[in-house]
Amino acid sequence: MNTSTLLATLAALVVLGNGLKCYSGCGMTKKGSNDSVPVSCNSATQQDCGEGQVCAYGNYSFNVGEDNVPWKIEQATCSENNDNQTVLCDVAKETWTPRDGVYSDWECSIKLCNTTLCNSHGFTARVSLIIFSGSAFLLGLF
Repeated sequence: MNTSTLLATLAALVVLGNGLKCYSGCGMTKKGSNDSVPVSCNSATQQDCGEGQVCAYGNYSFNVGEDNVPWKIEQATCSENNDNQTVLCDVAKETWTPRDGVYSDWECSIKLCNTTLCNSHGFTARVSLIIFSGSAFLLGLF
């Protein structure tokens, strides 16, 4: 292995070994028939998670008010490492549904992952491609 390859590998290990970093606060909110309001997952929305936390990407939908205005929310965040979807969705329900308002048809899905920056739409495919390309380079396939 040549020196530059060794240094690049060591640098990657140091960067990846600094703890779990997740996207937080990015995603999309759509209220009624209005256009969605996306917030890109990028370096500005990265956060170091607390001890024992993992990355999460939640999808929530519910209707609000007498007119049943549909809301759809997708959001990346750090989360407690809990495989029980009911518990995680109950916490999300307390966060997202109106305190004194009328809401119905609550739906929730939360995906957890425990690798750095794994909680963004489309990010897994990019990471897999980068890992494959880097591995192929290191093994001299290209």
